[in-house]
Amino acid sequence: MEPSEYNKIFYTHIFDKKSLGYYQSQKRKIEIVLNFFEKHRNGKILDIGCGDGFISSLIKDITKAEVYGVDISRSSVEKARKKGIKAKVVNIDKKFPFKPNTFDAVFCGDIVEHIYDSEALLMKIYNILKPEGYLIVSVPNIAAWYNRFFLLVGLMPIWVESSLKAYTGNPFIKEGVGHIHAFTERSLKELLQLTGFKIESVKGSPILGDGSFPSWIEKVWNFTDSIFAKKPSLSSVVVVKARKAKKGVSNYSPNK
Repeated sequence: MEPSEYNKIFYTHIFDKKSLGYYQSQKRKIEIVLNFFEKHRNGKILDIGCGDGFISSLIKDITKAEVYGVDISRSSVEKARKKGIKAKVVNIDKKFPFKPNTFDAVFCGDIVEHIYDSEALLMKIYNILKPEGYLIVSVPNIAAWYNRFFLLVGLMPIWVESSLKAYTGNPFIKEGVGHIHAFTERSLKELLQLTGFKIESVKGSPILGDGSFPSWIEKVWNFTDSIFAKKPSLSSVVVVKARKAKKGVSNYSPNK
């Protein structure tokens, strides 16, 4: 199964059913993302992997910009359109239907790790941004504090998996999340710099309980993960704001 086909299945049949829990668990990350955005009245912003348009609509309200969205799931795109997002179904592993210097800002939330060619995606984002435009990107952190413990005791860390069909290697994790690549704070920053971006700000975010566990367990987890989130290299999620460093088109090649 091709990665893009897996992503289509995951986001159409799995994420749709769990989107509410996802937004609850990512509340702090969403707050960070919204605080990173600037006002863009009459501007244009692109949300890559817009899903049902929930975050896109918040971005629209905060920035006063015209917000566009792309997602591999047709059902999600239909929901985003109902929220006023100019969304379309796009498999970004295969095409990217935007002209250079189109957008003031791009949001790419928890998407890069699902894409086969992450460098190519970042180059495309660089090219569609206007001069001085910026990217806000978030990724799960393979070096999160609990993953360091899991590796120490010989268990598979969260955010990576050995199979598309079954999650193995860690009895605490019941299913995979479809990640092709894994990131740390450092690896994300270096990749952004290689593809023409200048890092402006880096924040760590916890993943909060979504009601799946007893309240006392989630309170302990939320407190602990929030403490570690103060240091992005140990946080569950890394959020970066990076600006297009120079005019022109990115010509980065991983072979250079």
